[in-house]
Amino acid sequence: MSKRLFFLKSVEREVILPVLDLWILQTTVNQNHVTSVFRWTSILQTTCLQMHSQQGFQIQLADRARSSESPRVCYITAPSEVVNILTCEVVDGLSSLMVSGSEELVSTVLRIQNSRHVKCPFPLTIAMPFQASYRGNYREITLKVVDPEQRVSYVTPTSTEGFYGGQRGWFAVVRVYSLGVFAVLSRLRTESFTVLKTGLSHKLSVDSRICLDYLPGSFTAPVVAQVTVQPVDAFVLSSLKSENDSYHASLTSTPLLYLSHPSTLKLRRPLTLILPCPPISEKRKAGEDTDRPTLISGTFSPQQIRVDGASVKTHKECKEQLVVLGWIENHWKVLDKVSVKNLQNSLVCFELPESYERLIVLRLQSSVKSSYLTSLVEELEEAVKIFSVTVVLHHERLDPSSAVVATLPSRDVSAAVRELQALGYYGPPEPSSELSMREGEQLLLRFSGNIACNDPIGNEQMDSHIITFHNQRRNRLFLRLKEVDPFGNYSSLHYKGVTSLFKVTKGQLVWNGDRAAVSKDCPLDEPVCRLPLTLPKSARTVCQPVSVKVIQHSQTDPPSDELLSWLCDELTKDDAALLVMSLHLRRSAVQIARIRAPHSLSKQAFHMLTAWKRGLPSSSPKCPMLAHCLTRAGRPDLARELLLREAAHYKMDKRKPRET
Repeated sequence: MSKRLFFLKSVEREVILPVLDLWILQTTVNQNHVTSVFRWTSILQTTCLQMHSQQGFQIQLADRARSSESPRVCYITAPSEVVNILTCEVVDGLSSLMVSGSEELVSTVLRIQNSRHVKCPFPLTIAMPFQASYRGNYREITLKVVDPEQRVSYVTPTSTEGFYGGQRGWFAVVRVYSLGVFAVLSRLRTESFTVLKTGLSHKLSVDSRICLDYLPGSFTAPVVAQVTVQPVDAFVLSSLKSENDSYHASLTSTPLLYLSHPSTLKLRRPLTLILPCPPISEKRKAGEDTDRPTLISGTFSPQQIRVDGASVKTHKECKEQLVVLGWIENHWKVLDKVSVKNLQNSLVCFELPESYERLIVLRLQSSVKSSYLTSLVEELEEAVKIFSVTVVLHHERLDPSSAVVATLPSRDVSAAVRELQALGYYGPPEPSSELSMREGEQLLLRFSGNIACNDPIGNEQMDSHIITFHNQRRNRLFLRLKEVDPFGNYSSLHYKGVTSLFKVTKGQLVWNGDRAAVSKDCPLDEPVCRLPLTLPKSARTVCQPVSVKVIQHSQTDPPSDELLSWLCDELTKDDAALLVMSLHLRRSAVQIARIRAPHSLSKQAFHMLTAWKRGLPSSSPKCPMLAHCLTRAGRPDLARELLLREAAHYKMDKRKPRET
């Protein structure tokens, strides 16, 4: 996209503000601050004003009018001299590379860079609007910055609400000391606290049910610990159980706990943890006991149950078991020497003799092998980052060649379809089956059949039929469809084609300018789904050269009965037989002529010629055709005489109306 320099002329000096092309500039003066508003449009306006060089100013950058999710891109407050050196542009093509792990994108991706390589007066105050659909205690808002050397840093916003552009909303306000690519993310909240030598009993702010109790002397010096909590939805565990029968004994689990201590200091005294672990309901417990084989009574003591070496204590007689797994030496391991206690309010308590980076407690219905438990936790850790996605492809009702492709979380399909219908987009085809995708993964669209796609609307890339999935963003790709062969699918009322969707993981993407491109070293797998496409056929005006053959009126008139009688009298028996063959008469017509005149050859020939004349179209030249057949039968003299007599008869008929 080309860039232009917009000139704001003032009394004191000339100020140059470089921004993206196709932006309209509206400038207003409010006391000692200048606010510049840029909107996506094809109109360009400039305004003269007086700039105060000693005061700061504020720039508002706005996104496409098409997007109502985040109409404003960014607000920058800085000293007035930066107006000469900064350029801003939206680079949503890099959104896949801006997220990792449990991060989720909640804003547009913006690049702010120094266009003149002049020292920029830092810090800059940037306010980026965002819209987070899910903001629980477990997640926090942060701003991710990637500098030109692709070094990543995170900035905690000073506030997440503000009043910009005349309205209050969600804004991530940060002070930055470097330029690059900016994006607002939602990520798991990391809570830090200091453990003194006297010990600490700390309840997490993200979930007050989680408590860490450090005994006095746990560390030889004060240390800073960090805890991140990844909640585990019961639906995720149920999905894994439905896919593998070996996991069926797993009932519930605690959240995944990520615990970080300094590696230089070891834990000297046991660490006590209290975690929430929902119990199984009595109704469900009774139902599962009837479906699954139960343990033989007396195999385990009700006061001390061992699960493959993991000791678990309980306060009531039940068949449920608790097992702790920890992350050590880059793999999950069942902690067989850790005792787990059931507490009130669905809490479990256990002590750790040493520090682990990750922890989880599983509530089991029966004994399970350690290998199955470690596999379950590995899959569970990955499953919490995977979303169920549905692809919707709809056509515009008034213009079927205009289509939109949307990747939606399956839970939001109904609401998203209603929103597309309000914009004038309807099916078919029906939404796709559910796909499993991670945050930031892409779908590559390829078209086959008799329908192809032009370049995506507003995109100049030839191979950019790509849509990126973000769980908390509106993911849409507008396309312009066309038929390949206008004369194809001739037996159908519609042109038909198929679009195949290939999943592109983040590991297959590389940084390529302003977008994430698929690496050439990573071939695509089989398509994850296919959607049928149809386009209605429209009436076409086919311009073809018309060849006109002028036929005289005398040639189309049938020969008179007198002329046929004369011809029949001139034919011999052999001539008549050859003429019948040249005329390609049916055998039935010949037999009828012989029955009607069994003793007269001329009358038989007359009846056959009359039958031949009646079988020809009215526009066919009958006399020339008969003359041609006579020539083929060996009587060119009769053919010449026939044409002469016909011409004379036509002239006579034409002269009679004049005389009258």
